Amino acid sequence: MFNSENYRSSSFASVAVSVPLGPFGELTYRMPEALRTRLCPGMRVLVPIGHRKTTGIVTKIGVTCDLPDSSRVKDILDVMDESPIFSEDIIGLWGWSSSYYLISPGEMLRTILPARGKSESVRVVKIKKATDSRKKRENQERRTENESIPLPNDLTPTERELLAMVKGKKRVTTKSLRRRFPGIPLEKMLRKLESLNLVEVSEHLPQRKTPLSLGESGEEPTHGEVNSSFVLSVEQERAREKVSTALHPPAFEVFLLHGVTGSGKTEVYLRLAQEAVARGRGVLILVPEIGLTQQLIGRARRGFGKQVALLHSALGASQRWVEWWRIARGEATVVVGVRSAVFAPIRNLGLIVVDEEHDSSYKQEEGVRYNARDLAVMRGKISSCPVILGSATPSLESYAHGRSHRYTILTLPDRVALRPLPPVEIVDLRQEARAGNRDRIFSIALREALLSNHHAGKQSVLFLNRRGYASYLQCHLCGEVISCPHCSVTLRFHLQERMLRCHYCGFSRKTEVTCPRCHEPTLAERGFGTEQVEEALRGLIPGVRIGRLDRDSVRRRNALSSVLSAWHAHDIDVLIGTQMVAKGHDVPNVTLVGVLLADLSLNLPDFRAAERTFQLLTQVAGRAGRGQDPGRVIIQTYAPEHYSVRCAARHDFVRFAAYELRYRKSLGYPPFTRMVNLRFEGKDGAKVQARAEQTAQFLLDNIQGGREQTVVLGPAPAAIERVKDRVRWQVLIKSKDRRALHLLVRKTQETLFSRRYDQAVRVVVDVDPYSML
Repeated sequence: MFNSENYRSSSFASVAVSVPLGPFGELTYRMPEALRTRLCPGMRVLVPIGHRKTTGIVTKIGVTCDLPDSSRVKDILDVMDESPIFSEDIIGLWGWSSSYYLISPGEMLRTILPARGKSESVRVVKIKKATDSRKKRENQERRTENESIPLPNDLTPTERELLAMVKGKKRVTTKSLRRRFPGIPLEKMLRKLESLNLVEVSEHLPQRKTPLSLGESGEEPTHGEVNSSFVLSVEQERAREKVSTALHPPAFEVFLLHGVTGSGKTEVYLRLAQEAVARGRGVLILVPEIGLTQQLIGRARRGFGKQVALLHSALGASQRWVEWWRIARGEATVVVGVRSAVFAPIRNLGLIVVDEEHDSSYKQEEGVRYNARDLAVMRGKISSCPVILGSATPSLESYAHGRSHRYTILTLPDRVALRPLPPVEIVDLRQEARAGNRDRIFSIALREALLSNHHAGKQSVLFLNRRGYASYLQCHLCGEVISCPHCSVTLRFHLQERMLRCHYCGFSRKTEVTCPRCHEPTLAERGFGTEQVEEALRGLIPGVRIGRLDRDSVRRRNALSSVLSAWHAHDIDVLIGTQMVAKGHDVPNVTLVGVLLADLSLNLPDFRAAERTFQLLTQVAGRAGRGQDPGRVIIQTYAPEHYSVRCAARHDFVRFAAYELRYRKSLGYPPFTRMVNLRFEGKDGAKVQARAEQTAQFLLDNIQGGREQTVVLGPAPAAIERVKDRVRWQVLIKSKDRRALHLLVRKTQETLFSRRYDQAVRVVVDVDPYSML
């Protein structure tokens, strides 16, 4: 007997689409009879939404339609894949991340899918190839050589015209057919022609002769050569063995690999990756920035050849789509990528590595604000595979998990070949000034060290986390400071271009000669950046070969790789740069590192300021003395007594963590609490403030379980109150109970952030915020 309820529950599917649907929405669509046997979760489908069509991903099939009149439910128009492009672990990670970061599945989908997969891909229509029996029948029916094959009588004139077009052009894209036949039900027509064996429709993906992972040369490395001649140290072998127990059989466990700079963490990663691949498992290696981790990538290529795929933002849409499909088909089993690669469709995932797990690059600061490190841990749990978090300066969240035994801490306390860590000298810039040193950039000790190192034929690194020539221009008569007209920040002076630039909105203008307020030619430079350091160094050491590594110097295509190649080849004597010089560079001839203003990051209005300072100083100091010759580090600072500076000088992470965790616990900051930051942005400052105040009051009125567990801070203007002409306020919520915190924010979203409220104010929900600026 026909059961209407069974039919209702089996003929509908939930589909997530990459358009805004409110906080947690998915849409229900009817599965047409012709598609029902082909559909399964993880497939892309073409669905109508409003007056347009878009791509969605099937999340569930056989769902119940809750509408009173199910006949109003729209049909899925077409299936875009022969098999799911999302595996079960990706669907699980997708669902978890949507819930955890308090966003809709559709918003998460826009982050997961490569750009080309978010719209209808290139689908090709061509004449169906006949089988041998059909060919015989057709040959018998032909009266003359030029006579056409008879077509079924029930074809419409439009369908006959479409067939003629396809036959004449050999193959046609569906996009071309829509242009030629506007307004027709193309998907329905193509399904009919396919059922009659007249055409075949397939997805066309661009192909490359050489996979992206092999680089421009196309050289194919020998598979399996992961530096097998290198003998692991006792500590490296112990770490490898510990992780290996979770590889065979595969089991979820998180390992925090805490190794000092130069201790050989990469070698441990690659040996374990080799084990996983040998057993038919996939490997995911996340890195902070592709351009700054070329040594790791090069070694992965030499070891795994064409099995390596790269995923990063510098790839074009088509390139990324090709790599994505290589991974989905199982052609690439080792994936190296930046944060978005955490969603790579790797088959049979067996190992996840997060290199430099402390790095802020893993936190997405625009759109969906997820942390790839945390998602990597969750993906490992869903996939039942081990996860390695590696760093010389672990994040305090990861370290706290290690101390509570949620993570297993593995240590590499010594450098490879027992090379010593470089001694660090702290220079108090206050004492320098009192002693009469008028040089704003180089202390006496650093100046002498640079000269001595250069004369010895060695390389040096100078670190300053401030680009440009000067921090700002100020009139020394009236005090006027040249600021951005769109943001509440000063304009940075860039000497090479003779421009004033805003590093937040991109506004720029020519340098002014006179003060815009008093009209006197009395503008003076305040502070200094990497450009001015380069100028001063040329005056100090005539003929020195200088490279500069910051966002300004590497804007041009291939500029980054050009600088790094010259650096490794010793065509550069001194490398000046921002935090880019602290990441992943292993140059044996570097024997001197100078830190010009160590306390810049200490002065930021952020509870992570000390942690960032310690990490930067330790990482950049670790660039020295990685070869046969010993290194030396000189840190210049106005805060020599701060524990982050003192602990970095001793290479003592454990002592720093003890100081910082005590401070965090006393103030109720992570890792002892969870946080959500609500940011309100809009052009009308009064509306932004009113919306923030309304939200803060709602939060206070709806706290469950006592206010000692959940704290609402604000509303207050953001540290940088105006960016791109938009005023910004924020409300910070802290709680020891993650579930209670998320429930409170979700209730606020559903009540206050719906479309019926003023859309002139944009609300950004940032779960586990990393930066408070």
